[in-house]
Amino acid sequence: MACLGPPVDARAQTVSRASWKVPFASSSVRDARTKVTVALRRHAVPQGVIDDARLVVTELLGNALRYARPTGSGCLVLAVDVLPDGVRLAVSDGGSTTLPTLLHPPTLAPSGRGLGIVGTLTREWGVLDDADGNTVFGVLAIA
Repeated sequence: MACLGPPVDARAQTVSRASWKVPFASSSVRDARTKVTVALRRHAVPQGVIDDARLVVTELLGNALRYARPTGSGCLVLAVDVLPDGVRLAVSDGGSTTLPTLLHPPTLAPSGRGLGIVGTLTREWGVLDDADGNTVFGVLAIA
């Protein structure tokens, strides 16, 4: 489910929150996946959810690196919220000329599937847009 606007009071329900500044470079994606893995293992999140979280983080960071600007500090910001029934992953950037949009690329297109992957893996995803930039988030369910 895509939406423009905040998820339903996810921060009020947060069990644990971690966030990191991520260098605005493709080489930082690997390190970000590792940090997410470690953070989720600390909370005994099931391995299948961790695997999906790693993929969602890869897509969110990849899209931000490709289509957006860094924040005022020259970085992106990755946040992970462990909720009672899920994991919320969010990447904040310095904005772009257009809001992130779900595309439906042709079968042989070399790109354009990132948010489709995020939408398939998450129970909810969306874009928060403000004067400082965009935050794209996805919420994975913990069964």
